[in-house]
Amino acid sequence: MAQTIFDQDIFIAAPIEVVRARVTKLMTSIEEIHPFVIATRHVKTTLAPDGSAIEHYLVRDRMKLGPFPIAFTYRVDMAASPEGRLVSNAYQAPGIHLYNITWCEPAGNGTRVREHIEITAPRLLMKTTYNGAATAHKELFEKLKEQIERGNIPV
Repeated sequence: MAQTIFDQDIFIAAPIEVVRARVTKLMTSIEEIHPFVIATRHVKTTLAPDGSAIEHYLVRDRMKLGPFPIAFTYRVDMAASPEGRLVSNAYQAPGIHLYNITWCEPAGNGTRVREHIEITAPRLLMKTTYNGAATAHKELFEKLKEQIERGNIPV
């Protein structure tokens, strides 16, 4: 197995409360802003040892692998802390795991959204996995920014 890290951030010209509320509810309409996600299904909610809720989803993606379009389903476990830190684990065959932390910080007259992703994947799939995650999450952040700054926030 190989491991790597991806970090990014973006400034959004909106109050932290607005941005944090949207970030912690990403899965409710992620199909609108994630370039690969075509469907999500909430499976269940469980409680973590600290009493916080962990939401469990099945996510269906569609992407290109070279010239070939492929679709696949994977599991995502996601929890939002009271401070608005979103922690998720995505598990996809064969042995791919993305651990993601997303959080908001006040920045001038708006909010900086930061993301840290740790990727574990079979060595032969690491380049494809990394490039797909980096490309998709950059686009996700750009669309999140556009959505919030235009006030077009799903409920």
